[in-house]
Amino acid sequence: MPFDLEKIGRFLKARREEKGFTIAQISNVLCVRKSLIEAMEQGNWAMLPHHVYVRGYIKEYANFLNVFDEIADDLAEEEKTAPPEIPVQQMVEPPRKKIPRKVFVYSVIVLVLLGYLIVNRTQRDQQTYAPPVETTSHISSTGALGPGPAENMPPSSHIPDKKMLMISCHERTWVSVIIDDKEKKEFMLNPQEVIMLSAQERFDLLIGNAGGIKMFLNGKDVQFSGKNGEVKRIKLS
Repeated sequence: MPFDLEKIGRFLKARREEKGFTIAQISNVLCVRKSLIEAMEQGNWAMLPHHVYVRGYIKEYANFLNVFDEIADDLAEEEKTAPPEIPVQQMVEPPRKKIPRKVFVYSVIVLVLLGYLIVNRTQRDQQTYAPPVETTSHISSTGALGPGPAENMPPSSHIPDKKMLMISCHERTWVSVIIDDKEKKEFMLNPQEVIMLSAQERFDLLIGNAGGIKMFLNGKDVQFSGKNGEVKRIKLS
């Protein structure tokens, strides 16, 4: 075989379990079937396609776990010994002009503050222009006109407060979030990407690269920090 898949597979499995990821999560992130992830970790060539494709899967897998440098030499042996193969078709993105990190962070903060102010202003306007509530009156035993019984008064309108979470990425990061303990979303964020999430009560987040993102809750910096490649969980409410 072109490279030692059993050795590399054992290594990737150990690092995955060390970081707390399941095979299902790796499958979702890489868009590769779970059976192929299992076969690579077990070194089972019989269940895998041509080694050129397997090599591509392994590179993506290792890059996601931030451990590619540790297996680069093992994969490089294929390039020295194997004959030329048909390259894996890849989508080539045009080069993008990089924005300085400081400018990007300041821009994100400004956008967060503007978004928060707009949401608050909208809620205040809705409360200000809410239609008047009709009340009923009754004549008391003394003949005076007074308000009706409390149980006949319709409840006042109330606009529930929403929690707005903004996540800005400066280094490739995988994020899984559960909103209000019921709605689950997963994202693979690339540098300079920003996402906005809303919840009634809380966010439960699992961050694949704690050093790669910043978070703002209702316009305020969450002060979340971590090391590159570190997996961290955080709850915001």
